[in-house]
Amino acid sequence: MYENLIKDLLLDQYSVDAEQIEFLSHSGKMVYKVYGTNKKAYVFDIYVTRETEGSTANDDNAKYNTPAAIASEVRILTTLNEKYPELKSPSPIKNKDGLFLSSITVNGTSAQCLLRDFIAGIELVKGSEQYVSQAYKAGVAAAKLHQCSNLYLQSEYSNRPVHKQQYVRNIIHTIQLGIDIGTITTAQYAIVKEALTFIIRRMDEMDQNAYYTGIVHTDLRDANFLYDGENVIPIDFGRCVYGYLLYDLGEMCAHMGGDDSNILVQMITGYHSIRKLSHYDIVTIEAFEMLFILSVIAEFILQKDNPYVFDTLRRLTEKGLVHLLSSEPVIPSIRSVIY
Repeated sequence: MYENLIKDLLLDQYSVDAEQIEFLSHSGKMVYKVYGTNKKAYVFDIYVTRETEGSTANDDNAKYNTPAAIASEVRILTTLNEKYPELKSPSPIKNKDGLFLSSITVNGTSAQCLLRDFIAGIELVKGSEQYVSQAYKAGVAAAKLHQCSNLYLQSEYSNRPVHKQQYVRNIIHTIQLGIDIGTITTAQYAIVKEALTFIIRRMDEMDQNAYYTGIVHTDLRDANFLYDGENVIPIDFGRCVYGYLLYDLGEMCAHMGGDDSNILVQMITGYHSIRKLSHYDIVTIEAFEMLFILSVIAEFILQKDNPYVFDTLRRLTEKGLVHLLSSEPVIPSIRSVIY
């Protein structure tokens, strides 16, 4: 759609002669693959948002696309490449003015854009022959991201959206809206609120130890890892927040592990090999898996005919959240990693 505009900008700003431009996706930004006449491949991002209907999270998404947040994302990628080159994360490319970000006019509106090296690889595929070993490597990669955050990214904490106690309070408030329209019962809501209040208390405790806080990816799943035949490479850092590092593991358990104990154990073992986990950490990971699932519920709580909302709330309020509140294992398999 904007191929000619992109070709002109790449030639003018980066001296890259684009032979072919392929549209890849539009999720918070427009993403294109660029094939240069120099036989190199690149990725070109245009930070233009798109409205998503049927979700309570629309207003929340804008915080990831402010100029400050975009500039911060670029600095995070640059630091990861400098300090942890083995992660092979996306590498931004400077333009002729020595800047990582350029601007392009789309539909009469100026938008920031970024050129970066293309990473050759394939998305992880659950159920594939290599997935279990990839899960271990994904855990290692997550731990190294968190190491990098603790050691080198403290200056970015104030530049990212914050996912801490208020984020959880917002989820509590949003889910409560479902009572009036019948997507959640008052009894279910009472359990949800108690569990999320427990998580807020856990956050209060972790605020006392800088080891637990930092830049959190918040979207580590199959589609945001690439496999190049040897390495599992984390990509798409646009939704990074300042929050609690173990949230990434909770989300990975939900996205990648599910009910497969072998995958869950390998993923947590990989992380544990780099950043040692305690019983306290395991319970926190379990709590954050519940938080992630409830954050998804909050997005769709106003959809009266969404079976995912009904089925998931029933499962959580009969088992997962009840176990969390009674100090029983929520994800029993991952406890074997530390015992």
